[in-house]
Amino acid sequence: MIKDDKGPLPGATVFLTGTKAITACDNNGKFHLDKISPGSYGLVVSMIGFIPQSVPVIVKGEAVEINLVLKINTNVLSEVVIRAETNWKDHFEEFEKQFLGTTPNAKNCKILNPKVLYFHYDKQSKILTASADEFLIIQNNALGYQIKYLLTDFKHDNINNILGYQGYPSFKDMVPGSAKEADLWNRNRQTAYNGSITHFLKSIYNNKLYTSGFEVFKIINKPPPGVKYDGEKPIVFDEHPVLFDSLLTVTDKNFKNLTYKDALFVLYTKEKESFAFINSGNQIHRPKGAKIPLGQITLVNLMNSNVSLDSQGNFSPSSGLLFEGHMGWEQIADLTPLEFVKEEK
Repeated sequence: MIKDDKGPLPGATVFLTGTKAITACDNNGKFHLDKISPGSYGLVVSMIGFIPQSVPVIVKGEAVEINLVLKINTNVLSEVVIRAETNWKDHFEEFEKQFLGTTPNAKNCKILNPKVLYFHYDKQSKILTASADEFLIIQNNALGYQIKYLLTDFKHDNINNILGYQGYPSFKDMVPGSAKEADLWNRNRQTAYNGSITHFLKSIYNNKLYTSGFEVFKIINKPPPGVKYDGEKPIVFDEHPVLFDSLLTVTDKNFKNLTYKDALFVLYTKEKESFAFINSGNQIHRPKGAKIPLGQITLVNLMNSNVSLDSQGNFSPSSGLLFEGHMGWEQIADLTPLEFVKEEK
């Protein structure tokens, strides 16, 4: 049941983040989500005028009962004032570019209700922050999804070119106009999933990293973006493949912790880097003299002491991993729902 301090909240939106499972509460504040595959999820509750809540849920087959009390959002009025700033259009253009990404799919992706966004730009630090008090509605004509995205935090550091955002997406399949369009969407979805962050983390969790086409090495002494380089410690590429048994610990049967010191050099060998990516300015160059195959390159920096992974490809905290290169280039326009299952070849 979903309620506030006065009683049930009919009409509150309830969904499992990153999935197609979404519903609304009835007049008694009750809800029901059917046909959920076993796994770990984040259940999100949202209603205009209230602070959204997210709670972890483990689905094992039997029904799970959830009771939450939402609190009134007292910041709504001040947010309306901020949104009236004169540079809103410029800030939205920067937000759209960073949030949707610059991949070919992003060109066919559109935010349908941009006016729910509000921004703040710090001229001294050159950091743009954004949030919204309603769902962002995103139409992805490249993948055939409409996404309702509950944005809770967004920050782009223009000086260090560091992007971070947090939110909760819910997916709905669009209706294709023809069999040809349906086939195109399926092929685009497969390509978007291949070598993605979700694909990478699922492969780590399920111990299928190398059979899925990933090869992982370490770059020793490489600082993450925004951190000053220590000239006394040379950056070294270690050509010995990483053994993830030494980096993972099992929390329980649903979660594993990932801990490491040096940056991970991740190579996805089943797809090449596209011209669009090479020209984007995000490319990570191959280490000189390293005998590694061709593929899409990503650097993965651990920003917390450890990060929790689950079988769905989720990780927490959301700021725990920082991606540079190919995975960092792909943003919301290349996001697929957790229900999407890659067909291994």
